[in-house]
Amino acid sequence: MKITKFVFYNKLSLLLIVSFLTANTALAQSSEETIAKYFDQTIGYENLEINNGNVHVNEYRILNNKNRYYPSEKFETGNITYNNQDYFDVAIKYDLYKDILVYKPQGSDVISINLIQEKVSAFKINNKNFVYLNSLHFPLSPIKSGYYEKSASGKNFTLYIRHHKDKREILKGASVFNEFDDNYEYFIQKDASFYKLSRKKDIIELFPDHKKKINDFYSSYRKLEKSDGPLFYEKLMTYIHNAVENTPL
Repeated sequence: MKITKFVFYNKLSLLLIVSFLTANTALAQSSEETIAKYFDQTIGYENLEINNGNVHVNEYRILNNKNRYYPSEKFETGNITYNNQDYFDVAIKYDLYKDILVYKPQGSDVISINLIQEKVSAFKINNKNFVYLNSLHFPLSPIKSGYYEKSASGKNFTLYIRHHKDKREILKGASVFNEFDDNYEYFIQKDASFYKLSRKKDIIELFPDHKKKINDFYSSYRKLEKSDGPLFYEKLMTYIHNAVENTPL
């Protein structure tokens, strides 16, 4: 089953039409976010292009609340850039097992939609920014197409984190349940190239001038590295950025 809506005007067209027909100076001075919300209301939420995709089905029975979603099974308020148009304050959750963004249309209590992955260029949820990276645009790179958290950045580099959940089947009596475990991959984009980070040596090879500082950081944050990998790498790259900025020329 698919939900498909047709939109006759995009937001830019509506901006021109509404600006011509109205003398609402407050609207003209509004922020991009306020204007986007105004147009969504004007054309009707049910007619938005974003209401296009397969109906989402959660087919797994889980144990111990170890579900497949980020940040949880509940929908969160977030922002999406879909087919080059921005949508603010929409209900979304991220299916980490299938790498799909799930969207609940306004006014719908039951139906949610798997958004077309390639059309979602970016989204923000739980104060984290995610972007879609197409591996075809980065030949010979270690990344594969999908969503990546755009984390810490500095001079000539950006840290990307790929979130994923691995599924385990558990037999309980005559029933089969599932648990989903967090899994992460870390990548640095530096000087237009991507590098996968698997060990401390990979960081040192990318930033050889800061070997001592990197070793010191690993020594100080061993527990964090084991307990919260994404936060560890975010802090590490922020630390390296500060070290680079403070290095005399």
